[in-house]
Amino acid sequence: MKRSPLLILGALILPLLAPGQSKPPLTPQAQRGQALFQKSPKGVACGTCHTLKGIGVAVGPDLTKLASAATPRGLVMAIEMTMTAYVQQVKTTKNEFPGIQKQKVGDTLEIWDLSKLPPTLRTFSSSEILSMRGNEKWVHPPAAAHYDRQELADIIGFLKFSSNGGQKEVTAAELGK
Repeated sequence: MKRSPLLILGALILPLLAPGQSKPPLTPQAQRGQALFQKSPKGVACGTCHTLKGIGVAVGPDLTKLASAATPRGLVMAIEMTMTAYVQQVKTTKNEFPGIQKQKVGDTLEIWDLSKLPPTLRTFSSSEILSMRGNEKWVHPPAAAHYDRQELADIIGFLKFSSNGGQKEVTAAELGK
């Protein structure tokens, strides 16, 4: 019996279009890291300002790409950095605050006010903004949290699991120091 080329092609392509298997459940380390990402007993949690696979708030950069590309040591450096290029000192006609510009559409700017916790999205007209320059005083909140090496390993385990499905346990030794 001769089969139609379309039928054969469909049989080859259909498995590729079918939904893949679901992601494996979180590892114990990723569970601990997710808990710290979402709510930290030591200060401001990462998810207060960052997203990762839909978890958290999109104030600062989404961490998916960084987490999938960076080494555990590189992620520790990002977590513990005290300054970031994204944060600006925003001076308006009424006040001054550390902020991250979300977007500018026409004459309207949306800026995350980082002096509030959680950060507040504020809207300004261009005429209300007197200046925006690099902020040298604002400190990345995780740098002030003073996570121990195991907590950092757990957070990084969650970042790696969420960004690329990494199942490997991240050890404190991989983090340096």
